[in-house]
Amino acid sequence: MEVNTIQADSEKKRVEALHAYSVLDTVSEEKFDDLTKLAADLCDAPIARINLIDSGRQWAKSIYGMSEQTREVSRDITVCQYTIQKNEVLEIKNLAEDPRFKNFSYVKERPKLRYYLGAPLLDPEGYAIGALCVLDYEEREMPEKQKKQLQILAGEVMARLELRKQNLKLKELNEHKLTLMKMLSHDMRSPLNGIIGMSNMLGELVEGDEEAEMIELLEQSATQLNQMIDEILSYSLIESKGFTLNSKEVDLREVSESMNRLYQPVAKSKNVDLKINLHAKETVCIDKDKFEQIYGNLLSNAIKFTKSGGQTSGEIELTDGELRLKVTDSGVGMDKFTASDLFQNGTSAPNGGTSGEKSTGLGLAIVKYFVDLHNGVIDVNSEKDKGTTFLITIPLTKDCN
Repeated sequence: MEVNTIQADSEKKRVEALHAYSVLDTVSEEKFDDLTKLAADLCDAPIARINLIDSGRQWAKSIYGMSEQTREVSRDITVCQYTIQKNEVLEIKNLAEDPRFKNFSYVKERPKLRYYLGAPLLDPEGYAIGALCVLDYEEREMPEKQKKQLQILAGEVMARLELRKQNLKLKELNEHKLTLMKMLSHDMRSPLNGIIGMSNMLGELVEGDEEAEMIELLEQSATQLNQMIDEILSYSLIESKGFTLNSKEVDLREVSESMNRLYQPVAKSKNVDLKINLHAKETVCIDKDKFEQIYGNLLSNAIKFTKSGGQTSGEIELTDGELRLKVTDSGVGMDKFTASDLFQNGTSAPNGGTSGEKSTGLGLAIVKYFVDLHNGVIDVNSEKDKGTTFLITIPLTKDCN
């Protein structure tokens, strides 16, 4: 009774180990199919399979030389059920002469299989979750060299299953991280937007210059913090390849008005002259949210690296089926080497602004990613102590579907 309990517990853990790979009933994968082909070639056998043994069935992750109809069969009519009972290769020279298998349909009738050689698939804990096996229509005996080669290939199957499992775990962790980031972003944005809204209302009510300046500073700080939250969330999504374009008809006047409303207070607080120009009146087909983030990040950088009394500008124009966004500043600039490598190998502009402003340092990476999503191009022209110009060119399409 105690022996049966131990065996049942061991079998339960073995099946749990199999299910931990989340591989049952998945589609064919080349990285496993090439191993069955290699096993057949090494053993000079017409058939090779990667069989996984569940509690009541055998399911093949990969089949070479047999019908797709044999992918799933009942466990009690398989040879591999015996392979997983030992941590060594199992060879059956003639299935028709073995009382365990001689009455199986695939032995008595077509395809009249005779030979079997199987190597157990052992997980890191030693549980045999299945077998890599080769089969033949003729009685035979395999040399020891080929048996060892099959064992090595079985180890490679497990290595690929382990890698597959780790990749699935990383994907799940990324999805969890994205969900958490979105929740935090939403929960942090709500009070910040409330602060910005209340600051606007208070700014219209106060009369004293000192009070107005304090309210303006409050609004500026909330706006900058809101942008930092956007950058962190966007970069997390970029790392997880969580972005796709959502293009729609966009009125460029709304974009320009939004940029002017958001960044004039920041520019004014630094005594930087900001001009927002629009040389186009029609609507265009772009992803508005991502384009506004491109524009906003460039304006924010331009203001951040411009000293008091300097100028920054942003302008949009349409020409030859392209949307052109140009952001220029008279700020600290960069030498030609920094400018040419700005989007290469993780290089970025310094994080600290001319008035000690802080940022995540992720803005330009996000700009590059979003421009690439639009199949656009970025050009940078900068000179030390004389300013910088970013030119974004995005090809336009008339169809937003």
